[in-house]
Amino acid sequence: MALPKILALDLATRLGWACGSPDGEPSYGTKVLPATGEDIGRFAQAYNEWLLDMITLESPALIVFEAPILAGKTTPATARKLMGLAWHTEFCCRLRDIRCAEHHLQSVKKFFAGHGNADKAAMIAAAQRQGWSPRDDNAADALGLWAATVHERAPRYAERFKLGVLGTPRAA
Repeated sequence: MALPKILALDLATRLGWACGSPDGEPSYGTKVLPATGEDIGRFAQAYNEWLLDMITLESPALIVFEAPILAGKTTPATARKLMGLAWHTEFCCRLRDIRCAEHHLQSVKKFFAGHGNADKAAMIAAAQRQGWSPRDDNAADALGLWAATVHERAPRYAERFKLGVLGTPRAA
């Protein structure tokens, strides 16, 4: 019997996701949310429909998401969308009685790619070292988040993630 699933979300307009049981391989991809400009309601509706469909389809026991990063050039509408994605994820988890957690991207990058400032190419390369083929950095970030969560929450299934940068063993 498979363990309960973990759904990892790289929250953004190009939303990366990875979902699977710690003892298996995750499914993963990127969901492109609509460009809505200042129309937060339509953006929220699209995310709500996608998230609830994913919850129904995958039945995760835990949803973990990347903490929103609000850089200096973030517009107010973008900031509202990023914070809204996090808020709404927690809200849906509460409604569906699913455990929910937030993770900081720098710690995921350090675990998965070897350093906290890993760029997009390094995250994709780290995913490829695991045998995965993400189409973009959003899916790679979600895979890194999923792997880091397995490492923390189900460590006996995380031996396969012990490879560091360039496939070398991680320092203990």
